[in-house]
Amino acid sequence: MSQASFSGLTEAQRQDAEHFDIHWREMMERGKLDRAVPPDEEMWRRDLGRSLRVTFEWLGDLRGKRVLELGCGPGDYTVMLARRGADVTALDIASSSLRITRERAEASGVGEAVHVSGMAAETLAFLTATFDWVVGFGLLHHADPAALGPELKRVLRPDGRALFREPLGANPVLEFARHHLPYRDKHHSLNEHPLTYEQIRQVGQSFRSTRVREFYLFSMISRAVGGEMSFPALWSLDEWLIRRLPPTRRWCRYVLVEYAV
Repeated sequence: MSQASFSGLTEAQRQDAEHFDIHWREMMERGKLDRAVPPDEEMWRRDLGRSLRVTFEWLGDLRGKRVLELGCGPGDYTVMLARRGADVTALDIASSSLRITRERAEASGVGEAVHVSGMAAETLAFLTATFDWVVGFGLLHHADPAALGPELKRVLRPDGRALFREPLGANPVLEFARHHLPYRDKHHSLNEHPLTYEQIRQVGQSFRSTRVREFYLFSMISRAVGGEMSFPALWSLDEWLIRRLPPTRRWCRYVLVEYAV
């Protein structure tokens, strides 16, 4: 599938599509991505502030569920969803993302449960009330919240939910570091910006309820020095502070957002 086959993209979306098309292709060619997605325990070990494990706890039993994944990237989470019994439709606007996701799903033994398609999250070519879940791992902060919210609600079934795991942009110190300092695995496209609480609220206007949980406060030190699993005390401190001092939540690096129809 060529990049030209994607229709109706905005100029910003075309720029991001070209950027990630190159990025994921180079990552695969350089051997930075495993051919098959690693087991869950390895994915938990690489986790940022334990947010990935909680994401899948919130998703619960996915057997027999239809899941739409927005912005599948290289397919790590596509495969994890399919391993749990979901029938997964994975979308992206970068051609290499779709190809790599398909290849890795096959290599991981879940090819029959994964379907890939190229389209933007704001203009979904699916019938109303098609999916039990819509999920995104780092997608929401790329999207137009005013257009995305109604589309999410439209394609979800009456008891459906949407769940997003995103970088949060409310901490000015982190934003300075993001733009001016080097750190491990630093990467972002021209048009992406960390998610704001206002964007979370805008998408939530289309839904009955919104649930938010922040992660990754002092445990962010682990990313700077490597070895996320080496800092359980910092993770425990994060949990204690976030529960007892709510204002610290906006200083976290990651956020989990769930919308209920």
